[in-house]
Amino acid sequence: MSRYNGSLMDTLVHSAVAGAGLSLGRDTYRKTRDNIIPIILAVVALAGTGYGVWNMTRGHDRSAAGAVFRTYFVNGVIVIVSFTVFMAVFLSMTAGGGDAEEPSRGVSGGAVFVAICIQLALALAGAAFGISQRGRRLEAIEVDRHNKRFLDSNGFRDVGGRDETMLGPHGEELVLEDFRADAVVFKVKGRRAVRAKIILDHTGRMVSYVPA
Repeated sequence: MSRYNGSLMDTLVHSAVAGAGLSLGRDTYRKTRDNIIPIILAVVALAGTGYGVWNMTRGHDRSAAGAVFRTYFVNGVIVIVSFTVFMAVFLSMTAGGGDAEEPSRGVSGGAVFVAICIQLALALAGAAFGISQRGRRLEAIEVDRHNKRFLDSNGFRDVGGRDETMLGPHGEELVLEDFRADAVVFKVKGRRAVRAKIILDHTGRMVSYVPA
């Protein structure tokens, strides 16, 4: 228990602490207001780091050349630019640059370490999120490829410019009616109450066509 409890000295001690806290709040607001653009830039750069690593690891349906250029090169550039921008903004702010009331203190090793750790944390978070999605995305991409091969090999054709309509193997015009878990159901144009189906397995792969 304080030996100044209830005394004038106790009042002065607590008043000083309260005053310092209030001053700190005003100072934080003022610095945030004065540096709002660098802060926004730093946040965008952090998001760029996370996005680049996430997009690099989550899996894509691309050729080898597309993977090298779009998946790794483009996202690598995004990560490098984001890292550079964040480091520049963060270190300039921690060095006291941009605050006319404070002389520049230079860049400390601790500030560099903190900035790198923040970037590394965002990169690891992006990688973890991308890897967690990768298996299901690659499976879905493979199902899409299988279904495209199924439609091509069975003679299905698009009807140019007409949504939800295609031509069946025998030239019948099929209009999409329902997309169920076990089948895609089509109305056959010109034939009432007649339905055609493409049967799906449990993964969504097309396995057979049941004509009308």
